[in-house]
Amino acid sequence: MVANSTDQALDRLSLRSHLSEMARLPRWLQSLASRHDIPDNVQFAIDLCLEEAVSNVIRHGYAGAGDRSVTVLFAMPRSRYFEFVVDDEAPHFNPLTVPAVEAVNLEQTICVGGQGIRLLRQFADSVEYEPTPGGNRLRLGFSASGSGRAK
Repeated sequence: MVANSTDQALDRLSLRSHLSEMARLPRWLQSLASRHDIPDNVQFAIDLCLEEAVSNVIRHGYAGAGDRSVTVLFAMPRSRYFEFVVDDEAPHFNPLTVPAVEAVNLEQTICVGGQGIRLLRQFADSVEYEPTPGGNRLRLGFSASGSGRAK
């Protein structure tokens, strides 16, 4: 982790708080993967985690308010390590304090909620949260040699 990776961003994607905006995430990530040689399995893990984080901000943090923004920053603080920072203006919510939810078992009743946070913990190599004066900052790190596999 780099303390000021938001200052060292190589690229950024600004989204409005509409679920339709999420269609821009995979295209942006594909562009980054091509330019920075992000392996396919890592790209899959990044896409999964970013879609989960951004959709949660839009659906839960903003609760339907369409005039808000979500910014995703991309940095490479060291070789073959990809960091994404999701900044929002929603009320403070630290996903790291949410108790772990068991993996979905198809033989049991499936609980609604909590699976996205479990996926973040499983697919990102690092997950850090920081409250900001105007919202939240979620930092997700992915190693070219470690992401995209069950831990």
